[in-house]
Amino acid sequence: MAQGDRRDFEDTGQALEAPLLAPSFQLEDHLKTNFWECTFNLTKVILGAGIMALPKAVAMLGWGLGMSLLVVVGLLTHFTVHGLVYASDRCRRDTYSALTRTALGPLAEKVLQAAMLLGCLGFEVVYIDIIGDLLIGDEPDRDGLVTAWLPSHLRHEWWVGRPFVLAILTVAVLAPLTSLRTMNHLGAVNVVGLLSLVGFAGATCWLGLAAVTQGSAYQMPFGPDMEGLGPDTASRITSALAVVPILLTAASCHQSVHPLRAMLVPYNPAVLDRVVALSLTMVTVLFMVVAYAAYTAFGQDVRGNFLNNLSPAQLSPLIGSTAATVVSFGVKGGYAGSLIGSSVLIMFPLRQSTLEVVAPAQALPGAPPVPASLYLSCTYGLLVATYGIAVFVPSIWDVISFVGAVSCTIMCFIIPAVLILHFKDRPTMSHVLQRGAACWENCCAALGGYAGVCYRVQGAIIACKPFGSGQAGELEGFEAVAVVAEGCGFAGMLRGHACNMPCLCRRELPLRRLVVCGSWFGIHIVFRVGAWQKGYEGRKGIR
Repeated sequence: MAQGDRRDFEDTGQALEAPLLAPSFQLEDHLKTNFWECTFNLTKVILGAGIMALPKAVAMLGWGLGMSLLVVVGLLTHFTVHGLVYASDRCRRDTYSALTRTALGPLAEKVLQAAMLLGCLGFEVVYIDIIGDLLIGDEPDRDGLVTAWLPSHLRHEWWVGRPFVLAILTVAVLAPLTSLRTMNHLGAVNVVGLLSLVGFAGATCWLGLAAVTQGSAYQMPFGPDMEGLGPDTASRITSALAVVPILLTAASCHQSVHPLRAMLVPYNPAVLDRVVALSLTMVTVLFMVVAYAAYTAFGQDVRGNFLNNLSPAQLSPLIGSTAATVVSFGVKGGYAGSLIGSSVLIMFPLRQSTLEVVAPAQALPGAPPVPASLYLSCTYGLLVATYGIAVFVPSIWDVISFVGAVSCTIMCFIIPAVLILHFKDRPTMSHVLQRGAACWENCCAALGGYAGVCYRVQGAIIACKPFGSGQAGELEGFEAVAVVAEGCGFAGMLRGHACNMPCLCRRELPLRRLVVCGSWFGIHIVFRVGAWQKGYEGRKGIR
């Protein structure tokens, strides 16, 4: 669309007759929030389960690179949220999907919906994974909230195993709660979640101070942990880039921008910018403090899910056995309750995203309520899928890394950057600089997402002896299974399988890398073609 045409398009509003907030989206007065309530709501959204993987991510990168990347991610998040709000004001659209459809076309909207669906599903899996870790505990001690009360010889029985405990949790707790039509009965979730996060952060800082006073503190290195990243330069670079999606996921909040925009009273883009900036500042400082305190207390023993470090056995040397028991069960119990509420809350956008794909007519704003049969079948189907993934992929590190590389990269960085390029079209220095920053951010996001996907899908191929044959030429049949296993996080399961299949080699897959790179390039082409198509339609008068 030509620059003059777009200004006319914006000023006259002839093609966009919908008001800034459609009647179906107008909020009741008692639901509207002020500046500080919006700030704390956004902070709660950002402070999700991703904070549990941050200590390990920062430990791998070192405090110099890790803390710097946290700051950069915070700045990029603020920049892309600003672009998202600016584009929404220009287009006068009140949802992310409607904005993408108006600006970039229906194909880009489908890509966004798929990314949002993957992101919500991934974090539903992460929540259930963490709840499972909290209830059962980590191997070999299994000292979780349920198993800690059992004798040692009963902690490995099937009825306290991960599949059975998560099945009981899904059927008895999550299924009834996620069947609710509204969130009116979940008002205390934000309060419980914030209190549990405050308790978790306070306990982590206490552990770091206890390690310092006892002289057992670990000094986090300035640079990356080279040995932990890999044996050679190429694998170290790939592994370091694969940590970036963990950091990208930690600050993602773009899916909540439009509800927050509607709730801010009186609405003002500058005020919303201050809300986002203040929330991201508080979250980034908290991330830094928690990551550094965790490493100070546990060093390289920091787990991918940091809650697994908060067991009485690991806390006793720092704060004593009694305090260790109280802190461990207090933090884990509060956080388990918070995550149950969070898993129920995230089911609403997950179900909505699913309905937009499988039954788009039922998911339109102002449409009649979804029939109970479709509503419940969609809910229970998603719970079954989430349960299956959580059982077979128990590592939140794997899930967050993959979701961050694919979903968050598209939803939080690539699409907002393309929107900035599309709407920041004036020949002013500010718009020129923002377009340049959007191009740079788009390239960085694509690189980080590509590296994360490669690391998870094709990083290392475990070519294993098929039942002791020992012939390298006979490995091709099992190789495809090993690729999928490594990409899904099953490599550890294969290594410990009863058929005794030792690792024989590590090979790269140029073809797989080419396919992944081509898919990322295709996503960029989709967005640019969509933007060109909308501009062409505008010039031709097509509405």
